[in-house]
Amino acid sequence: MVRILLILLLLSLSTKLLSAVADPSTAEALFVLGDSSASCNLSPLHFSVPFCNTGLLPNLIAERMGLPELPLFDQSNKTAKSLAAGVNFASDPGKILSGGGIGGVFQLHSLSQQVRQVTETLQIIRLELGPAAASHIVSSALFLLSFGKDDYTSLLAAGANPDPKRGRRGFSRILASEMIRAVQDLYDGGVRRVAVMAVAPLGCAPRVVLEAYNVLGSHNCVDEANEIIARYNVKLSAELEKLSSSLPDAKFVFCDVYAGMMEIIANPLSYEQTNKPNVFYVALSQLNSIAKFQGLGGLTGFENVRDACCGVGPFGAMAGCLFKEMACAEPQKHIWWDLYSPTKAVNEVLANWSWFESDMHICKPVSLQRLMQPLS
Repeated sequence: MVRILLILLLLSLSTKLLSAVADPSTAEALFVLGDSSASCNLSPLHFSVPFCNTGLLPNLIAERMGLPELPLFDQSNKTAKSLAAGVNFASDPGKILSGGGIGGVFQLHSLSQQVRQVTETLQIIRLELGPAAASHIVSSALFLLSFGKDDYTSLLAAGANPDPKRGRRGFSRILASEMIRAVQDLYDGGVRRVAVMAVAPLGCAPRVVLEAYNVLGSHNCVDEANEIIARYNVKLSAELEKLSSSLPDAKFVFCDVYAGMMEIIANPLSYEQTNKPNVFYVALSQLNSIAKFQGLGGLTGFENVRDACCGVGPFGAMAGCLFKEMACAEPQKHIWWDLYSPTKAVNEVLANWSWFESDMHICKPVSLQRLMQPLS
């Protein structure tokens, strides 16, 4: 009897989730700005990073919006019709700070430069399609910003020396300020729906853990690194909320990817990828005991919290993913894909927590699905 009830419960949950997925988004386009968390396009060479994790969070959110894979800006034909359907401006690397940034890395695709590309794109749309059509496209589209990962990986790299005027702890204020300025610039250009993604807990990333292990002998998450990133996320969220309150016709959302990943890291066996990418990931902890008791088998989640799926050396973190032979056999059981990036399986969880309203939704004040409802 319990077995039948469990099966009925799962069928009921699946039906509700499939119905939610079938509800189309009102979005007509998605425009993505970001760094290596949002693109495999290697800047400035304009080719994809070898064996990059293509299951990046913005791509998975596009799926949930019912949109096709976004073309990269550098590879698009630059016509108004194609641009109006959405573009990915993101690049690897892409930093919030323009110029050299931490570590002296030369950049062509910083946050400010991507905002300029957006401005140029919107100008093309207005010139070719007319002001009224362009205004509708821009105001109904979602603009998603996923920055900060590349800034912080450089900051946390062994031997990296931040500007003494900023320091590691003051770094967050500079980055948050630049992000808010970019959102304001987008608003001034007619954009009304913006989703800003938090930086993931890179203190738990394999490369950061390895560098701490070489010094301290610990294989745990580096708390100091996570605290620095968490401080930035809190600052950015507060400033975005403040800006949103001053612009009543705008809809801004902050998606706390950091909190979502920390939940998965703390309870890795409680979440698992379903066979259907657009179906909700369910919390398994409440079903495991029933399933095991009835002989249905345990529902396993992420089994490897620490090691990169694709890499070599301790924690898979001495070298990044260069060849397909370096990748593990079951990436869906790993939290980390390479030195600093989560696997597609983790991003699927985060995409659902960002898109759907649920107990584990990570976007505030509303989910991305609600964000895309018609503006009043």
